[in-house]
Amino acid sequence: MKRIAIATLVALSLGAGAHAQSVVVQYGNLVYQNASGATEVLTETGADGNPVISPDGSMIAFTRLRSGEQEDSDIAGSGPLRDVYVMRLSDRAVTKIVSAAHSQKPEGELSGINSLVFSPDGSTLYFNTAAWVTSAAIHAVSVQGGRERFVTDGNGVAVVKRGKYTGFLLTSQHRYMDGHGSWNPYVLVSPSGKQIKVLGEFGDPDARAMSAALRNVEAQR
Repeated sequence: MKRIAIATLVALSLGAGAHAQSVVVQYGNLVYQNASGATEVLTETGADGNPVISPDGSMIAFTRLRSGEQEDSDIAGSGPLRDVYVMRLSDRAVTKIVSAAHSQKPEGELSGINSLVFSPDGSTLYFNTAAWVTSAAIHAVSVQGGRERFVTDGNGVAVVKRGKYTGFLLTSQHRYMDGHGSWNPYVLVSPSGKQIKVLGEFGDPDARAMSAALRNVEAQR
């Protein structure tokens, strides 16, 4: 999870039309484009990233790297401290909803926060954190604030948006097989972290594998 190069733009879009609502990261700042195509620089900290727009388009969630932290240090237990914020687009009000922190327990580690994703109703935000040597962790927090909660271990997180398992989570988990080494299957879990089913591996790279696993789940009725 290296620091995004200065010239790189990471875009996340919502909706359809001539200009989909979107937010990009440029020089560590958030740049927003509304549905009419007008753009606006929302932040000027040089430390913001991982933006995602809520399903109803009313807010943006993002991370902000603390001063003095090293972006490219995502080692389990000592990853960079990135706090999580939400911005209400109606008035640009910004609220911190997760304070990054280190913990002696992997389940409590709140460093290296990345991969933010909203629940389908927009009420909950899920995200990855640094945790174990072989695995990250998934946590959840209400967008209205409150204590975050550990959900399960997992590398990457996606939310099922349609079909039988709408609102459930998809992640890749590092697992060991008796006498046969290890593997990294995609697993479907409930919002509380309960395993529903093991889906298997979907090849590389990770982004394509996650998309393939997600399509598999969303096709189930």
